[in-house]
Amino acid sequence: MEEGARVKLLAVAGDKRREYFVTVRKKAVYSTIAGPVKGESILDSGYGSRIDTLRGSIYVLKPTWLEELENWGRRGTQVIYPKDSAYMAIRAGLRHGSRVFEAGLGSGFLSASILSIICPGGKLYGYEVRREFYENTLYNIRSIGLEECVEAYNVDVVEGLEDLDNESLEAGFLDLPRPENVLGEAWRVLKPSSPLVVFLPTVSQIERLVSSLNEDKWIVESVEELLLRGWEAKPDAFRPLPRMIGHTGFLVFLRRL
Repeated sequence: MEEGARVKLLAVAGDKRREYFVTVRKKAVYSTIAGPVKGESILDSGYGSRIDTLRGSIYVLKPTWLEELENWGRRGTQVIYPKDSAYMAIRAGLRHGSRVFEAGLGSGFLSASILSIICPGGKLYGYEVRREFYENTLYNIRSIGLEECVEAYNVDVVEGLEDLDNESLEAGFLDLPRPENVLGEAWRVLKPSSPLVVFLPTVSQIERLVSSLNEDKWIVESVEELLLRGWEAKPDAFRPLPRMIGHTGFLVFLRRL
């Protein structure tokens, strides 16, 4: 391991554990609940090692691409949580080689979940009207090494989809305030029976979207919400944590007829 490496430190002290994400410097000292640890010790130990302290142990782990994104990525908007983005990508039936589109890139967290499945060989056509969000997405996607499978454009999605052939894509994803404005072009570029997955934070947006659907072109497959609750893993007290990730958004799954 070289200086400047990104590391996840999992510190365990008695029945307590806490994660720390650091960019390691040789002369630095990092404080944890298990006690301080020197950057030099982390570099010498390497990934997958354990450093014992007077208070407990510190495990040196390599961050996953998701942890890289969450802790070192650029953010300009509220991101779509992994509990939602991963489920959206899987429910859409993505696989290696899939060709899909996404609009409202934000910081690229949903893009990353999609790309982790369709690469290599697939293609994500991404559209974002705000320049700073577009640039954040490109930076984040490059940082986790998935840029080869994305074509991102700093344009409105309706304008961008005009360049794609009829019935050429296998899925679409929308994180926009008014997704109903995209339905026409989305229907044209998606293959018959393909899913269009829409992320919406409020009920009123769902009502507006559903009421605007042409029943000859779209069917609502489901409207869902996911909640995530962790558990406290103590040997003598295995129980749910008092805090959880509750409402983040609604997932509307449409099918193109």
